[in-house]
Amino acid sequence: MKRLIVLALLMFTACAHMTSDIQPGDADPAIRRMSREFAEAANAGDVPGMMVIYERDAVLMPPNAPAFNGRENIQQFWSGLVGLKPKVALTPTKIIESCDMATELGTYELTMGPNTDKGKYVVTWRRSNGAWRAVADIFNSDMPAK
Repeated sequence: MKRLIVLALLMFTACAHMTSDIQPGDADPAIRRMSREFAEAANAGDVPGMMVIYERDAVLMPPNAPAFNGRENIQQFWSGLVGLKPKVALTPTKIIESCDMATELGTYELTMGPNTDKGKYVVTWRRSNGAWRAVADIFNSDMPAK
């Protein structure tokens, strides 16, 4: 029993130490704000504004395409998409936080010209130097393939 208590205290202390600069439970409002700002930047054609969410070593995994590793490659992908003048709406539905990591689950709606796509996404966030940054971003469509 003592071992169990000691182990629990060590785990709590380790987690508390890793997140000492940010209070537990801050992921939800921070990530919802960043998702909103990401969509606003996309709708404004502001690729640098979109890139603010990504960690340097992030990976983007869009549907029907290879993974884009690193901020520069992710920026190239979004630059091509933003050039098509999309209208983006992101709806975070659940954010799960654990120590310095969080997972965002949500839905999106993407309109480009007469075409609209609806789907879901998952973003893994890591707290680094007092800020949440996306380290893995994947999305896919709910629409049937044509």
